[in-house]
Amino acid sequence: MPAEFPPGQDGRPCLQGRLVRDCIDQGSKSERHALLMELEDGQRVLLRRHGGHPIRDPVLEALEGQVLRVTGEQREGYFLVRDIATLDDLNQ
Repeated sequence: MPAEFPPGQDGRPCLQGRLVRDCIDQGSKSERHALLMELEDGQRVLLRRHGGHPIRDPVLEALEGQVLRVTGEQREGYFLVRDIATLDDLNQ
């Protein structure tokens, strides 16, 4: 995870990319499938929605496969999502 994400228009960190499901923490007791933001540069960032369940969040699950712009807070090991906007493609 990068040291810092660029701020959006409101000054909060912002990510943009496709929401994908993949296996994380392979080989550990914490191994599971999780939703990750796949950024334009190929980097993947674990997402957790503020107020949502940390393991299964039906709101994020419903957005799987879509291109999103999310704002929130960088935390250790994940990005805490405060706002979500769906986009048509990565050129927006």
